[in-house]
Amino acid sequence: MTPLAKGLGVLFGLPVVLTVVFVTYFNVTGEGRMKHVCGEVKAGMTTAQLGRFIDDYKLDGKAVDTGAVILSSPKSYGRHACKVSMEAGAVKSAAYHFAD
Repeated sequence: MTPLAKGLGVLFGLPVVLTVVFVTYFNVTGEGRMKHVCGEVKAGMTTAQLGRFIDDYKLDGKAVDTGAVILSSPKSYGRHACKVSMEAGAVKSAAYHFAD
């Protein structure tokens, strides 16, 4: 193999390998991380507290007063999430949700 071919292989192959490792790692560890996050959401949290929680954990989602909120991890591309039920401006329940 010539030095040019070896250099091109490293130049183009390394980013592909790193991308596969990155995506695989965050999807394999996503369930555990989001189950931990769901465990941190406590019944009775207000909409404002949930909003700060979302910001602190850097989650995708928006706190609402009534209905359901899906808090997902951008690292796992939304596959691993936490479904939070809201009622009258407070958290009613939170449970792990897998989006496949």
